Amino acid sequence: MSLARQVAQLLVVPVSARLGSQSPPREILKRLIQEVGIGGIWLTDGHVAEALLLIEEAQSWAALPLLVAAEVGRGLALQGATPFPHPLGLSRLGAEAERWAEQWGRITAREAAAIGINWLLNPVAEPLGELALAEDPLSALQLARAFVRGCEQAVPEGILTTASSFPGKGGFKSVQAGAERVPAALAGRRPKAADIPWCPRLSLTPAQLQEGPWLPFRGLVEQVGAILVSHVVLPEWDERWPITLLPGRLTQLLRQEWGFGGLIVVDSLDQGFLAELAVRVSGTESFPNSLAVRAFQAGADLILAPPDPTASLAAVLEAVQQGSLSAAQLAQSVTRVLRAKQRLLPAASALLQQVWPALAETDFSALGGWMGAKDPTDPALNRGSPAEQLKPLLLGDPISKDKDSVPRTRTALGKLFNRRSHLTSALHRAAQLGSLLAEKDIAPCQAAMARGGVEGGRPLSPPAEPGWLNWIWQDPPLGAADVQLQSPALHVPAALGMLPVLSDALTPLPWLEAALNNAPGFIFQGFLRDPLPNYVLDWLQQHRERVAAVVIYGNLSLYRRLQAHFPWANAIHSLNRDPWAQAEVMGRLFPNRSPSEGSKSHVAQPTIKKK
Repeated sequence: MSLARQVAQLLVVPVSARLGSQSPPREILKRLIQEVGIGGIWLTDGHVAEALLLIEEAQSWAALPLLVAAEVGRGLALQGATPFPHPLGLSRLGAEAERWAEQWGRITAREAAAIGINWLLNPVAEPLGELALAEDPLSALQLARAFVRGCEQAVPEGILTTASSFPGKGGFKSVQAGAERVPAALAGRRPKAADIPWCPRLSLTPAQLQEGPWLPFRGLVEQVGAILVSHVVLPEWDERWPITLLPGRLTQLLRQEWGFGGLIVVDSLDQGFLAELAVRVSGTESFPNSLAVRAFQAGADLILAPPDPTASLAAVLEAVQQGSLSAAQLAQSVTRVLRAKQRLLPAASALLQQVWPALAETDFSALGGWMGAKDPTDPALNRGSPAEQLKPLLLGDPISKDKDSVPRTRTALGKLFNRRSHLTSALHRAAQLGSLLAEKDIAPCQAAMARGGVEGGRPLSPPAEPGWLNWIWQDPPLGAADVQLQSPALHVPAALGMLPVLSDALTPLPWLEAALNNAPGFIFQGFLRDPLPNYVLDWLQQHRERVAAVVIYGNLSLYRRLQAHFPWANAIHSLNRDPWAQAEVMGRLFPNRSPSEGSKSHVAQPTIKKK
């Protein structure tokens, strides 16, 4: 395999599966796979049916099987995939937490494999992250392990899981630079990452890092096949460059100190602040293409979203020729990447060994962990799985040679899903997927995660007099998507006789004040992404004797700040805004009550305060 082909195997390109606006365009993607020989694609959006078609076609173009990655936020990041509430709710389920985390992993991995995805950029191992599993490191580790166990149970032939995102960004500081390209404050000294807009910094000592945000990652080195590293500056090590671009740092820490034998994956290199950093530090506009060089020097095996794949590849080849990057190091990364593909596609093992003899010569059992697991050619690992009912991951003949003497093959995907398939047939297969995944425990798992996502609240009795209001505040960007006619947040109070008042930042203030001033009392429900306007906070504080309950959906940090400054007696927070979460909140406010019972009967609970 030529050096160019080797480097290409270490590049992963982001792809939108949307047929109407596929990005990159189909012909460019085909060239990157066929001619350049990239090692994988990363699905960023689209419908599951569109993703299924895209994966089938992309794999048919590839000389070697592709890694196909996707993120798991509240389910796979694709329309039509099974949605789930915010995963942080898992950590609040007590003794049941690991059981539901495992079930969530099982459902997600089975769905991914059925679509053709073989690499999940999850679990999120960092505590306090946007989609963290827990707020403390030990709980995050335990739940991440449970998620991985569920993935392994669902897909016996293998699915690549990833601890994300090292070194952790929860609570990081970002420094906003001035509007000038090189602010005057930088004159006379070399610029640092802290001078770049939105460059994350994690200002903790090594001991704090090991005992805090790094504990889950170190505890997962034996379970996951990859660690995703994000672009965070650790001032203890370097003030100028994030850890992803510091020569030798990832190798030293993850390989030598932690003994990790899996794939080290560097997060997207096409982020704007990285290009800004590269320009400022190097003083040349062409330097962003060399970010890939620095990432490999740091110890990366795979790079997500290089700014320009072909230019990045050329920069890496030039670095090897100049001696600033080791060809032997890149060859070791190729071995690890192809070993991962060998584990994921057992039937491709002979082909991969033919292309890369080091696979047959390396004793992977010495690595331990996911990479050193039992040889994938073992018949025991080739047994059928539910995913195989929809899409068998097999490679077949004939094999031809391209100009680089790399064997080419057509996957059985092409036999099962003919390349001339139309979207209608893909939608039919997506319906089959839904049937395949219609397990009796999907809904209970969703409900459990929603239950864990709600904290606070005490029961109320229905209003004893007319005129009570259900005041709902929404961020304008959210529109009315969260509150519809049959949404529990609207329907349950209405059935109890409360009149709805829907408002946002565009609602005329005199109209809003007139409606609220004439009410004997109300509950407040905020569907929030942004902070509440000050006049809303002031009004809630001034009339707190008439506020029966304050509910905040989303924006946990805002809720906690509000609680610190305005400690309402009956406050509830929900991580989620969906109907599951709304039903849980309504159940806490009005337990043992069915909305269909009308508004005259009462619950034997403390009565809502009157004006």
